[in-house]
Amino acid sequence: MLKAITFDLWNTLFQNKSYSRIRKGLIKKFLAKNGLKISNTKLHKVYNNNFNFLSPTLKNEQFKHIYTQARLNHMFEELRFEVDPETINEIKDEFEILMLNSPPILRKGIIYTLTNLSSDYRIGMISNTGITPGKIIREVLKEYNILNFFEVTVFSDETGFYKPHPIAFKTALSQLDCSPRDAMHVSDLLETDIRGAINYEMQAVWIRAPQTYNPSEIVPDYEISELPEILEIVKKLKIKGSNL
Repeated sequence: MLKAITFDLWNTLFQNKSYSRIRKGLIKKFLAKNGLKISNTKLHKVYNNNFNFLSPTLKNEQFKHIYTQARLNHMFEELRFEVDPETINEIKDEFEILMLNSPPILRKGIIYTLTNLSSDYRIGMISNTGITPGKIIREVLKEYNILNFFEVTVFSDETGFYKPHPIAFKTALSQLDCSPRDAMHVSDLLETDIRGAINYEMQAVWIRAPQTYNPSEIVPDYEISELPEILEIVKKLKIKGSNL
C-alpha cells in the first residue's frame, strides 16, 4: 500500500534555472580586480571544467558530493592563481545566495498536487545539489509557502552523496517511517532518480518532457508529462488496494 511519495526538485518542482552566467561574471571581476585578465573563452572552459554537475576532474569516489569549496579550489589551481581560504569562502557564499535574489519558477500545478497528496500520504523531497545548498533551497521553498508540505527534505550536500546512491532514498524513507515497497519517487531524471528509486525497490514515476523518449534500459513504473497527473495514478492505486 502506498504510504509515502518523494519528489526530486529541479524540473520536477522547480523549473530549471542556471546562474552560471552571473557566477562567471563574479569570477572574472574578482580576477581582474586582483590583476589577472582572462578571456571569456578561457573563463568558460575553466568554469565548465569545474562546475559541470559531476566534473570528471573532481570525481574521486562514485556519487560522492563535490562541494563548492573544492570546485573553486580546483578552478583556481587550474588557473595557477593562489587564493586564500577566507576569500574562497566569500566567493562560495556569493555563489550560493544567488537563488534567494532570483528564485526559480515553480512548475505548473505544484501547489494543487501537493495539497491533494498531503492529506493521504507522507511527502518528502530528495534532491541533488550543485552549488546552491539545501539550507538556501529550504528558504526558497519557504518563500513559496510549500516547505511545510514536506516532512523531510534530503539534499546531497547534507548526506554527502548524490543520487542514485541509496543513502539519499534511505535517509528520506527512514524519516518518513516508510518501507521502499510502500513508497514512490517522482522525477524527470532517469539516470539519477528513476534508476536510484528502482534500485532501492521504490515505485518510480518519470516526468517525461514533450516529444522525448526513453533512450535507456531504465523502465519506470509510470510516465507522466505534468505533475498533477500523479493524482490519477495514486487514485487508481488506492482503488486497486481496496479491492485486494
